[in-house]
Amino acid sequence: MIRKITYRILLALMFFNVNVICNSQNVNDLEKQVNKLQKEIKTSQNLLKKTSQNKQTTIKEVELLQAQIKKRDDLIKTYEKQIAVLNKETKGYKNDINNLQNELEKNRKEYADLLVIAYRNRNNLNNLLFIFSSEDFNQALRRMRYIQQFNDLLKHKMEEIDETKAEIKQRIDKNEEDKKRIEALNNTQKKERESLNKDKKSLNDKVAKLKKDEKKIKKDIAQKEKETKDLQAKIKKIIEEELARRKADATIDMNLAASFESNKGKLPWPVASGVVTKKYGKSSHPTQSKVTVVNNGIDISTDQGANALCVFDGQVSTVFNTGSTNVVMVRHGTFFTLYANLDKVYVKSGDKVKTGEKLGLIHTGSSDNVTTLHFEVWNDKNNTNPELWLK
Repeated sequence: MIRKITYRILLALMFFNVNVICNSQNVNDLEKQVNKLQKEIKTSQNLLKKTSQNKQTTIKEVELLQAQIKKRDDLIKTYEKQIAVLNKETKGYKNDINNLQNELEKNRKEYADLLVIAYRNRNNLNNLLFIFSSEDFNQALRRMRYIQQFNDLLKHKMEEIDETKAEIKQRIDKNEEDKKRIEALNNTQKKERESLNKDKKSLNDKVAKLKKDEKKIKKDIAQKEKETKDLQAKIKKIIEEELARRKADATIDMNLAASFESNKGKLPWPVASGVVTKKYGKSSHPTQSKVTVVNNGIDISTDQGANALCVFDGQVSTVFNTGSTNVVMVRHGTFFTLYANLDKVYVKSGDKVKTGEKLGLIHTGSSDNVTTLHFEVWNDKNNTNPELWLK
């Protein structure tokens, strides 16, 4: 009987604990995501303060604001997920509390029944008579064991009642704690929505100002497209030369390539802190919706005076000048990482570099006061989305 009752309680607790562990893992993951987004929003806010010191609105300022709006939107959605998880958790607590209270009533009833039996046999003389009236020694032993088991059962039943009461209290406390967290998250989410609406209004105002100077914008777009095409042509030529050299001497480090690939999604950022202001692939121009911009990497806005950091061990493949800034390419076996828009370069072709090593000082625009690193990841001739590689 002891085993049956104990097993029933343990089974109920086991399912509860599994549910709590799964939910807490989700909550913890979401909390990490919230912290990451909050940090990125704070970075973009600091960068926007610096760019807003300029009298004229710039494309970079608009891009920063767009990035901040995206992060705020992601943050609000993450808050919604947190609230959904906590609501599910509180619902589970209510069910568990009801089940445990039912279990408690059963245990109390069974304990009361045991007390009635104990009362009837409360006299030690009765127990002795019960044992000594046995027909033989074996029966006497069995009766002694029965008395001992009965006493153990009484003790276990009391322990089960105390444990169940403690479990009920624990769930009630956790339920109340989660309710407070939900209320706090709702308030935070409301404030974040207000900030999001302010950012959107500010963006609309800045875009409207920029559109007044449409001729200059189109000229800048054409200049940027030319610079991008020239850069990509140079990159492809360098990679082709590397591949030809590789075929000739077969000195490729396949272990390094495999190690780089196994770290996809785990690589450190190429800056100490920053915000992605231009995503990989095709996107609309910030102010010219009909103009499509193609980016073979990502643009990361960071603090003035920041350095480009190597994301993985490798060897500097080449360093070249684009006419106004510098580019560093690092080879990691069959993979390449590219760091563009550098003022100063601290490495040279052939240098072996380590993860986190400073490669060069990132250029700060004189007109917009924004410091931006252009970062790319290549696998031989195939260019890939850098954000998929970074943690």
